[in-house]
Amino acid sequence: MDTVIVKGSEMANVIKAKLKEEVNDLFPKPQLAILLVGDDEESRRYVRLKEKAVDEIGGQCRAINLPENTTLVELLGQIRELNADPHTHGILVQLPLPGPLATEQETVLSSLSVVKDVDGFHPFNRGKLFSTPPFLVSCAALACMDIITMYRNPRGLLTVLVGDSFDLVQPLALLLMARGSRVCIIPEAHEWEEVAARADVLVVEKGRPLMVKADYLKPGALVIDAGFHWEAGRVCGNVDPMSVTGKAGWLVPVPGGIGPLLIAKLLENLLTAYREQVFAADDW
Repeated sequence: MDTVIVKGSEMANVIKAKLKEEVNDLFPKPQLAILLVGDDEESRRYVRLKEKAVDEIGGQCRAINLPENTTLVELLGQIRELNADPHTHGILVQLPLPGPLATEQETVLSSLSVVKDVDGFHPFNRGKLFSTPPFLVSCAALACMDIITMYRNPRGLLTVLVGDSFDLVQPLALLLMARGSRVCIIPEAHEWEEVAARADVLVVEKGRPLMVKADYLKPGALVIDAGFHWEAGRVCGNVDPMSVTGKAGWLVPVPGGIGPLLIAKLLENLLTAYREQVFAADDW
């Protein structure tokens, strides 16, 4: 069987080209504010990727780097200022938060303006997933849905999700159920093999590096690797691409899979937030 390697970067480039055309005709330009607390190098790298992506479509991005010892009161004060700023159309807080702030994550996410919450993490936006249509949805879940619906009709398919995250697995499960998919969630990567072997679609977020082998797959399955590990001096995911190639129908690998597409979906959310604020204001 020939396995199709799904290149998220190519899908992302199509989305960004379309958004760039739209932004070219907009004034003011969509502006994203990114709040980064501390100096974690991996978080800083993600922020730089998001800044670059916003610039590529002609938008504006403001990265605000707060010190590691920022208090909850100080962080919430900064968010209030951005919520009230009419020139800021999207706000995201780069996760994970450091130190004591990590335990206050829900408080921080709940303080974001619902219409500026471009990550889709505000409890209201997460709750809207239970209704139709949702408003701003997690970028990781949207990226996976784009891939799944491009290659398969989810209705009636068994989709197995290995993981339990609030930013991918939980919203993706609701999106898939709304499309008629039979969804099985395995919160931890224990005793997942038997269920995975029956999956039409397999999304693996948790587990060991390269743990998913061909023996654990249904022939022709769509496999999305959502893991991230540093193994033997290189980046890899939870799926062994050498093993599953020839058994999977489609493979979204790490690296080069959902990462670039996730950022493209962030840009789409920024435009959704922009339209809600600017165009709705014009109606008044």
